[in-house]
Amino acid sequence: MKFINDANEKYVTKQEFCEICGISLSTAYKLIKSEKIHFEKKCDGLLHYYSIPITDAEKYISDRNKRNILSKGQLSKLYKFYREKLKCYPDIINTRDICVITGYGKETVRIWIQKGRIPGIIVRKRFIITKDDLLAFLTSPYYANIMRKSQKHIEDLKSIGIT
Repeated sequence: MKFINDANEKYVTKQEFCEICGISLSTAYKLIKSEKIHFEKKCDGLLHYYSIPITDAEKYISDRNKRNILSKGQLSKLYKFYREKLKCYPDIINTRDICVITGYGKETVRIWIQKGRIPGIIVRKRFIITKDDLLAFLTSPYYANIMRKSQKHIEDLKSIGIT
């Protein structure tokens, strides 16, 4: 990782900021344009880049981890809500059903499975997930902290009083 030293403060480029924070370039660009992170435009010959203090990356990660932390009572409500919602589904659920339940697209669901966020297996070229694994995912911190929530996800949270 390349650090730029100015007055004993460490800086990273926008790409390095993305790697550290686990965000996309477009998200980093939005943070820069909204001035939620500090930056300085730098020029090294023909190369132009953003110089971002490493402390801003640490602050962004800390703030993200604090956001949407659910209390035990809220988790209990969420668990009961999704258990009731999944009641009419079979014990083995396919990706199409997950799309209907969550409101997210099939590509998003496929990525969740491939990254191991939802434990799933492939049967006859199709992903399948157990109802218990889906319930664990729907009540996980990862699912609660999705930045761009689907309309269905927002409606579910509002219906149980979590906004």
